[in-house]
Amino acid sequence: MHILVDVASDRLKTEIIEYLERAGHTIERGSAIICRHFDLALVGTPEAAEKLRRARPFDAIIVVTKIGDVAARVQALEVGADDAFDASYPMAQVAVRVNVAGRRAAMMPRPSEVIEIDGCTIDLSASTAMREDTVALTTREVEIIRYLARHAGQVVSRGELLQNVWRVAAGNETRAVDVAMVGLRAKLERDAGNPAIILSVRGAGYRWG
Repeated sequence: MHILVDVASDRLKTEIIEYLERAGHTIERGSAIICRHFDLALVGTPEAAEKLRRARPFDAIIVVTKIGDVAARVQALEVGADDAFDASYPMAQVAVRVNVAGRRAAMMPRPSEVIEIDGCTIDLSASTAMREDTVALTTREVEIIRYLARHAGQVVSRGELLQNVWRVAAGNETRAVDVAMVGLRAKLERDAGNPAIILSVRGAGYRWG
């Protein structure tokens, strides 16, 4: 199994990596939000698990918390982690829980996350878009597309996107949404100046298709 290890403690990270490598797993080191290729992620906080779950809805996620932090483990499960345990767990038990979570995720049927629209093929699982050339999509761009596509035909306000993609209060004064849309249109649209995929609705927000 290809496993990403992204926990804060260097000692714990080294211990987990060495044990899982001896068990035959391939280990990826780095940020869970940046890395693309893994089957299961071990992360250090519920917040990281929540962000990753939005970006990778079908992959296994386990949160490794500080010793005795029951509240963090409960929160991790509430935001969508497959499992959560603290740093006191023996490595043999960690390996078993990793295997169980990985097998469970592998057995789950995955609905297609390929969207065909206006001549553009968007693969959310692979974080790519292709018209003439294939371009990479950032995690946030994938989340924006996923949210807009789920609400296709509806007007989605900037405030709604801020709340559900950026996870900040809708009242925040920011141009983040508009800036992100400019970059996303450059990747998806046939003509970014005359968009057919992400439409602007004056004074209201954006509409998919």
